This record gives sequence, structure tokens and C-alpha cells, in this order.
Amino acid sequence: MILLFILPVIDLEEAEAKEKVEPFHLTILYTNDVHSHLENVPYLHSAIIEERKKDGEALLLDAGDVFSGTLFFNEYLGQADAEFMNEIGYDAMTLGNHEFDKGSEVLANFIRKLSFPVVSSNVDIRLDPTLAPLMKSRVPEQSEGGKIYPSIIQTVKGVKVGIIGLTTEDTAFLSAPVKEIVFRNAEKKAVEEIAKLQARGVNHIILLSHLGVRQDKVLAQKVKGIDIIVGGHSHTRLENPLVYNLKSVPTLIVQANEYGKSLGKLTAVFNERGVLTEWDGELLDVLAKDQKGNDVYPPDQWAVKRLEQLGKPIEKLKSLDVGATNISLNGDRRDVRTKETNLGNLITDAMLEKANQYSPTEIAFQNGGGIRSSIGAGNITMGEVLEVLPFGNSLVTLNLTGEEILLALEHSVADLDGEAGQFLQVSGMTFHFDPSRPVGDRITGAEIQGAPLDRSKMYRVAVNAFLAGGGDGYTVLKQAKENGRISELYLNLYEVLSEYLSMHSPVSPQVEGRIVKGKE
Repeated sequence: MILLFILPVIDLEEAEAKEKVEPFHLTILYTNDVHSHLENVPYLHSAIIEERKKDGEALLLDAGDVFSGTLFFNEYLGQADAEFMNEIGYDAMTLGNHEFDKGSEVLANFIRKLSFPVVSSNVDIRLDPTLAPLMKSRVPEQSEGGKIYPSIIQTVKGVKVGIIGLTTEDTAFLSAPVKEIVFRNAEKKAVEEIAKLQARGVNHIILLSHLGVRQDKVLAQKVKGIDIIVGGHSHTRLENPLVYNLKSVPTLIVQANEYGKSLGKLTAVFNERGVLTEWDGELLDVLAKDQKGNDVYPPDQWAVKRLEQLGKPIEKLKSLDVGATNISLNGDRRDVRTKETNLGNLITDAMLEKANQYSPTEIAFQNGGGIRSSIGAGNITMGEVLEVLPFGNSLVTLNLTGEEILLALEHSVADLDGEAGQFLQVSGMTFHFDPSRPVGDRITGAEIQGAPLDRSKMYRVAVNAFLAGGGDGYTVLKQAKENGRISELYLNLYEVLSEYLSMHSPVSPQVEGRIVKGKE
């Protein structure tokens, strides 16, 4: 009897010991910067469904910028996006800068509709009366949908996994948040939130980061305790994870490009101390075709039918012809943020022509980050114009000195490596820059209407309201606005461009040396 009593105890102890050393296998599926490209969602959903067949407890996460970019957002203001995300069952998302494009009420309505939580560690909304009621200050054992938490704990296969969210501090000037919202230091908040999770016994930590891959690399090397960074904001296509701290406690960085064209998949193995020991990452091309031309991921039929229903109200607008182009118009994300493009020239020419109908205007500026799509040769529809200029920006003019224009041009070329949206497309002027020179001293020459820029002269400049308000870091423009040197024209940019196209089509804009890289 004694032997029969003892043996089960020994077996139990051995089983418990074995359980403690059993490695933890975690699968993460992820998206970022979808920007309301719902046309890709049926394929994305199919890929997610297929991957969940392999691991039913895979986490599905989004690193922000669900908002802005297509007619679906213009029509539904995030409600359609929330419906699709709920249907496929996301576990968490963080806030991107574009989530603040339409103000707090639109964002709050989106969050309220979500069946899963939002994680946001460094966006302080306590003084915003619209968003503050959605914020929960403590890390819950079980999070609720439609709420914002600094971090959450998810239990996967019996193991606690912490999820933290960070948003770029530049949102204050990249988007249109109300002044009551404060974007705290991301690194500091990450450290604080990791400590809170670790105090709760959580030693598997995922950071949902809408900071961009450059900042993610900094965090991976400086902040201890992060296992995996699921990134966004820079639209980076990382086919394989970036690995830091390989010889100590590894940290991985992943990101899935943009627009829901790819589904990121990371499989990670942790030892009993919560340290990564093995991993495998890939991007699944959800729009891929096989050798016979068939979809690798046949579109999910529920999503297809719902998309058709949602698309009916905007089909008429999308199909309305507003003009034509003899050549392709280049709105490639990298190009419009680093060099002159023919589409940038077309947009700024339209801005300049329209502004001159109100008062004499010498030049026009358009930030590359506000140009979101290319247009192929042939007829141009209103839908295509709205996809190029989706942010509802209006046209204004500013009176600027030549010195202020020079400062704006210096800011334009200050972050070429980062492909920052602040890069200016221009009309009515030319400028030369040398990227090998120090930031703030890169402009080597500028002419306005064929004459050398005069630093003391006052010029009238057509810009969009976003830049005039200091967007993309243009404090020099904001100061001019605050000094009363602004004229509101109350015209939306997409209206300005569509009217220009209707008057001048077919268009054939060229790259003509308005922006020259290298010494003058």
C-alpha cells in the first residue's frame, strides 16, 4: 500500500518538472499601416483563417494606421474597418498617427465599435473629454473590447503574454490631435510599462510600435525586457525578423509592409525563463497567384459580399471621370518623399494656378507624405484623385519671407534617409540640395519664378492647411500662420486637382529639374 501511494507522487513531481521546462511556442500574425485598403481584406482574412488552422491560439495584432487612405475611409470613417477587424478576430492594436486625422470623436466611435482592446502606453488622453472615458489606467487580468489600456495581458497556451502599445511622438504635428492629447516619451513609457508587467509575473513581452523601424531598432538595443517588436509607421517590408542582442536576450523586430498586402507571421520559441531560443518569420503575400494564375488565398466570401455592400455608395463617385493623362503619374511613396515627381509637379501646379485666381501667388508647396497613390495613363476618375489626396486637406496661402522659405526647404531635405513625409514637391520655383552636407545647411541654391531667392523679400506661397498648421514639423509655417499671414481659400485639395484636370486634360507633366540633388 505504501508503494502504491508513493509512486503516483513521484510521477506527479516528474510531470510537474517536465512541464516547467517545456518550451513555449508562440505564433504571432500581424498587420500594420492598412490605411483602409479594404479591397485587400478578403484575401487577408483567408490567409489568417489558414494560419489559425495551424495554431488556433495564434495572436492577431495590428501596429496602427488603420485610418485614412481610401474612399472607404472617406465614406465610413473607420466603422467599416472596425467591422472587418472584429469579424476576423484581432486580439489587440495600437494607435497610429493617422488614427487622429479626423479628431477625437471619429477615433472614439471607431474604438467603441471594436470587440478587442487598444493598447497605448504613451498617448496621454486624460484631459480629452471624448477619449478619456475609454481609457483604463491599470493592466487588467482580462481586457475588454472597445477600451484603451496602457498594456494588456493575454494568456496563450497557459502562459501570460504582455502587450504594450506605443505611438510616434511626432503625431502632434503629423496628424490633427486635439491640444489636450499629449504624446509622452516612448522609450520612457516602454520602460515603465515593462516593469509593471514584470511585477505581475509576465516575462514574455510584445511591443506594438507605431514608431517606425529606425526607432524600433533603438528601442531593441536600449530597452531591456522586450522580446518582440511588431512595428508600423515606416511601411517597412521585413521579409525576415531583425535580431538584436543575439548573444544575451534576443529581441526581434518585424513589420508587414502596408495596405494589407501582406500578413506577417512569426513563430517564436521561449525557454522556461522566457528567453527566445528559436524563431522563424515570414511575410505571406495575400494577393499572390499560383502558376496557373489562381489565388493562393481565395478571398473570404463573407468579406467579399460585405465589401460589395459597403462599396455601393461610393461606386458612383469613384467612376466619375474628371480628366485624363497621357502618361503614368508617379505617386510612389519613396519617390514623392525623396525627389521630384511628375505627380508632385501636377498637384503643386494645380495649387498654384488656383491660388492665383484669388491673389498673385509665386510658389506652391505640397508635402510628399500627403500624396498617397499613383495614377496610370488614361482616364482619371474622382476615385483615383481621392486616393492620391485622401486627407481632406484644404488650400491656403501664406506670406513668407525668402528666409522663411529657405528654412522650409532645409526642413524638407532634413530626413531623406527616413523617407519622411516632410519632403516638399514644389511649383513656381527650383532648388538644389546636397545631402552630404549637415542638416540645416543642405540647400545650395534656390530660384523663385526664375530669379534668385531673396531672403528679405516677401512671397505668397500656396500650401495645404496641414503644413500651415505646423504639420510634418513645419514650425516656420505655423509661426507665419499664427502671425496672421494666412489666407483661407476654403477649397479642398482634391477639388483643386480635379478642377485642374478637367480644364487641362489630357495632361503630360514631366520631371523638369525643379528639385536637383547635388551641388548647384
